[in-house]
Amino acid sequence: MTREKIKIRQRKIKKTLLEQLKRTPTIELACEKCGVARATVYRWIKNSKGFATEVDLALAEGRVFISSVAESQIFSLIRDKKFEAIRFWLTKNDPRYSDKLEIKGHIIHQSETLTPEQEKLLQKALELALPKETYGLKKQNIEDAGEDGEGSEL
Repeated sequence: MTREKIKIRQRKIKKTLLEQLKRTPTIELACEKCGVARATVYRWIKNSKGFATEVDLALAEGRVFISSVAESQIFSLIRDKKFEAIRFWLTKNDPRYSDKLEIKGHIIHQSETLTPEQEKLLQKALELALPKETYGLKKQNIEDAGEDGEGSEL
């Protein structure tokens, strides 16, 4: 085959693939339908930002299409009085029926002074965790604060 014929054939396959992605938004299934290897499609995507964008748009359009099909199936099941479909629809679309998690309790905040050993460990952790410039500023502000805990802000 000539190079030009290969390019024409490749363009046709890409166009067919994009149309298939709009109906079946998975690359593997679209590749099967078009008779092209997934590796080939991923190579095309890698080599062409334009094609990658077209694939993303086709996948998005396909997901919208499949979501519409799925919703119509849910509506059919609801009309057929299928409890699971009714419950699914209500829990996902009406806050009164959504799954809720209720947590009850009390939070008590206790402040303890650190032992000298804990203070040294905290200092070492800050030295290791923070950039030298930041730690230096924070350390100075902590020292400036003194016993009353008041000092300059960063």
